[in-house]
Amino acid sequence: MREMTTYIPQSAKILSVEELNKNTKMFTLDISLGAKPGQFVNIWIPHFDEKPFSVASDDGKQTKLAIANVGRFTAELFTKKCDDTIGIRGPYGNSFSVRADEKIILVGGGFGSAPLHFLGETSQKNGCDITIIIGARTKDFLMYEEECAESEFRVITTTNDGSAGEEGFVTGPLERLLKTENIDFVQTCGPEKMMEAVALLCKQANVLCEVSLERYMKCGFGICGQCSCGSKLVCRDGCVFSGEEALSLPDFGKFHRGPEGQKEYF
Repeated sequence: MREMTTYIPQSAKILSVEELNKNTKMFTLDISLGAKPGQFVNIWIPHFDEKPFSVASDDGKQTKLAIANVGRFTAELFTKKCDDTIGIRGPYGNSFSVRADEKIILVGGGFGSAPLHFLGETSQKNGCDITIIIGARTKDFLMYEEECAESEFRVITTTNDGSAGEEGFVTGPLERLLKTENIDFVQTCGPEKMMEAVALLCKQANVLCEVSLERYMKCGFGICGQCSCGSKLVCRDGCVFSGEEALSLPDFGKFHRGPEGQKEYF
């Protein structure tokens, strides 16, 4: 049984708020919940609302969250400043596999790069060789290139419009590397259509991969059913799935469900 602290929000003070790109900020909190790469937490703004977010890092003392301003909740969160207090509960879900002594490609789209940096540093300590492919619509939405370079990952960037790095999608360099190098494992986080394409490329290349699904999660531990993806509950059975399992889910890459449970196509 989960510890009660998993269910009940704890008070957390905001230590810093750093701008990562024109739409995303990094919130550093004075609390550790022992989260692993790929897990998520629920952030609560008292008298307002609560939403889930992937953990960008947890060093045992502080938790970092890379959050994009995309709706009503995040707009309110973006008004918070240093020393303000919010609620946090979790961590929830499973985590990415932390590999050892392997050649790994991490594929991040948008703010999916943040938990992948956390993952890459963890696997790197186990002797893994890390390449990260970071994709965004334009250079203004790229993030984590400097952090990944400082961690001595091989960094490849792509933008849809060619304003930075290679022009095109992350699947371009991924397909090239899968054909020309002996890759052991691929792990990806980002838009679902992107992850579907990554999983299909890995399947064709006979390379194992993991994907991190995102759904409209409310409870975080499998009670409300809001995050269903086929027969799976993403918060309880995921968020991380093998590429093979994800491709077997009828919803993957096709549709998710909105706040009222209605189908919404990608």
